[in-house]
Amino acid sequence: MQMSLMEYIAHYFNGDIHRYAQFEGVSCEQILEWIENECYVINGKLVMPVKHLPTPANRK
Repeated sequence: MQMSLMEYIAHYFNGDIHRYAQFEGVSCEQILEWIENECYVINGKLVMPVKHLPTPANRK
């Protein structure tokens, strides 16, 4: 199962970013940075993108 980190927080922490930050042992600012960087959860694992790749131009 895959979901965005925000979806995960909404589902398992009732949308409470502060409570999730406490659970992870990090600041709320760190959680917001993870959300902004499009981290997601796959099978219970937090996945953080290493690099966002550019979208290739449409080719004919």
